[in-house]
Amino acid sequence: MRTVIARLTAVEGLEHVLTRFRDSCARPTKHSVFENNPSRNVLECRMGADVYFGVRADFTDVLARIGAARISPWEPQAEQAIAYALDYQRAHGRNPDGTLMSAPRLQAPGIEIEWDQPDPLPHQVKEPLPCFPATKSTIYERCSITPHAPLGLATARARYGILLALHLTSSNYLGYYFNVPRKK
Repeated sequence: MRTVIARLTAVEGLEHVLTRFRDSCARPTKHSVFENNPSRNVLECRMGADVYFGVRADFTDVLARIGAARISPWEPQAEQAIAYALDYQRAHGRNPDGTLMSAPRLQAPGIEIEWDQPDPLPHQVKEPLPCFPATKSTIYERCSITPHAPLGLATARARYGILLALHLTSSNYLGYYFNVPRKK
C-alpha cells in the first residue's frame, strides 16, 4: 500500500489533502439471520486506505502522468484504461454523436482511483468515513486520519476544483490480508 501511495503522491500536479488508514482484525459475524453456515475462519484481518488529493494542474495532464507512473496494471489493460479516461475528459463525457460515454474507472485488484467529474453527469468524491469505535467482535483496530486536522473535502474542492481519491484494500478477493481458518 505504501508503494502505491508513494507512486501516486509523486505524480506532478497532485497535492495530498488527507489519508484515512484502517487496519482491523475481528471474529467473523453472520451477515444475515438466514445464514446457517459459520464462516470458514475464526479470525479475519483486513486493511484499507483512502488517500485524497487536490488537482493543481490540467486534469488531462495529470491523468497522462498517472498512466506514465505505472501505479497499477489497470484493467482491462493499462494503456486502454488511461486512454479511455483521457478521451472521456477531453470530450466532456460525450460521444461524437452527443450520447453519454460511460464514466471511466481506473481499477485493479485492491486499487481504485476516482475523481470529481463536473459533466455530463456530476460525480464528486465522497467524504471519507470517520474512524468508528471497535465492535464486540473486534480483536485489533487501528484507524487514523492524517493530518490530524485535515482540510475537509468541501474546502479542498473549493481550493483545487477537482479532487482525486485513491482507494486501497487488502489484495485478495475477500479483502483479507490474514485469516485464521476454522479447524475442521
